[in-house]
Amino acid sequence: MIRGLGTVVVMVAFIGLALWVFSSRRKSEFDEATLLPFADDPEAIKHVEQAKSDARAARSNNK
Repeated sequence: MIRGLGTVVVMVAFIGLALWVFSSRRKSEFDEATLLPFADDPEAIKHVEQAKSDARAARSNNK
């Protein structure tokens, strides 16, 4: 009985976390977080931002 309840609690937590991680509302925050390793290297940030803008332009051209 208690093991089944524990399994259900863990499953609900897992599903909730998965929904939170893959939510489109959180995308901008996660995009900013991807740049944290490059925070002390302005040249790397410039390169990453350029690649992101190129990808956005390519997606908008495909529509």
